[in-house]
Amino acid sequence: MKYIITSIIVISSFLISSAQNFKGGILAGMTTSQYDGDTYSGFHRIGINGGGYVAHNISEKISWQMEIKFIQKGSFQSPNFDPPSPKFDLRLNYIELPFFIKYNYKYKLSFEAGLGLGYLAYHHEYINDAPFDLNGNRPFHKYEISYQIGGYYQLLKNLSVNIRYLYSILPVRPHAGGGRHGFNWGEYNNVISFSFYYQFNKKE
Repeated sequence: MKYIITSIIVISSFLISSAQNFKGGILAGMTTSQYDGDTYSGFHRIGINGGGYVAHNISEKISWQMEIKFIQKGSFQSPNFDPPSPKFDLRLNYIELPFFIKYNYKYKLSFEAGLGLGYLAYHHEYINDAPFDLNGNRPFHKYEISYQIGGYYQLLKNLSVNIRYLYSILPVRPHAGGGRHGFNWGEYNNVISFSFYYQFNKKE
């Protein structure tokens, strides 16, 4: 975890220093996620995300944006008695590099679409507080590719709020038994994020 935090600080500092020629800043927020492929449903896993970004205008309405950030994904289910089901706790921590094309619809409202490349830095999977799959029979893929769409609303001169939807393009782990069902080849991350973006040295 110390290595992850140090890496984000170093790379974020580089991005921020690039803001002399590009727009740049920092971001922080929360995630709510589920894991498509388990037997549970609902965006019950709460996590955090944060890092830095740079952006550059292509035209008056179009710009691109690149980020480096830490983001938590996974699944969580409290134990139930009717019907009976165990407590399930899956945490997936990624270092992610998303790239977006943004459309500035109006002064305070903009939209985005892009792809994210994620590296799985840490994970744990527990059932009833006991580690699951200790033998690593179904390891998670170290890399994830996701499509991402979202929108921004400008709150203040330098501060915007963002809501974003992320979904894995390729499975992050195969199904138990390795089965495939049509285009469903395995298990996928399904995430909604809410973040604040602070831009440095923004001009009027």
